[in-house]
Amino acid sequence: MIHAPCALMNGSLPMAENLRLPWADLPPPAVAEEEPTATPARRTPARRGRRPLSSWPKSSEPAPWKGWHLLVHGPDAAMDAFVAQASGPGLIPWPFDAERVEEDVFALAIGASGKGPGRSGLSVEGCRILARQFREAAEVRHARLALRSGAACPLDFHHLVPVPQRILELGATHPDARAWLRTHWGIAEAPVQVSLLPRLKAGRRLPRDHRAAVYGFFTRNGAPAPVVRRLEEHFPTLTFRLSERSLA
Repeated sequence: MIHAPCALMNGSLPMAENLRLPWADLPPPAVAEEEPTATPARRTPARRGRRPLSSWPKSSEPAPWKGWHLLVHGPDAAMDAFVAQASGPGLIPWPFDAERVEEDVFALAIGASGKGPGRSGLSVEGCRILARQFREAAEVRHARLALRSGAACPLDFHHLVPVPQRILELGATHPDARAWLRTHWGIAEAPVQVSLLPRLKAGRRLPRDHRAAVYGFFTRNGAPAPVVRRLEEHFPTLTFRLSERSLA
């Protein structure tokens, strides 16, 4: 079994944010407090157990993931048009180059190999095996995502605010492509875990022949305010209200 070098394991891959590993955003370790000068009175030992999430020290940096609710309401005809346009696979159709993935991971592995005290790193052959494993995993993921077609996602940002072909051809990691997404979407990646929330309502009585829909989703490192502004321009008879969800 080939083990990834430190730069790959800690989630700090410079190649692309979508290769960031899930443990990269774990809460920081607790900081040891200074011992008091006076000896406190002995107390009955407390029951030992797992600390609640609220006891983790707060990070000074903003959380990378944010949850959102998007409320949409208006006349039935306009809602029908919006629902039809919003439905799609929920993906950005970036071009996929398996050889480029393997080459990039190999270069990263070679660069990270041997760095750090007491670490010998991977051999050249080990780096090649690791890069091949990443390529195979990327090919499997790409094939699985390619099967998502039709209306798998009820709120497809690419259907609502399409990414131009010239931007798609640059690739997901190109600075100009990411700059375009941040300008027009407010985020550099497609939202995840998008769902229609039928139990949530508009919070007010709607006129006859009007209805509401509430969508829930998550984004990383940004807010999709530009998409909402574009929707308000394109569907002037509908009302859009974006609100942040608590992740507690």
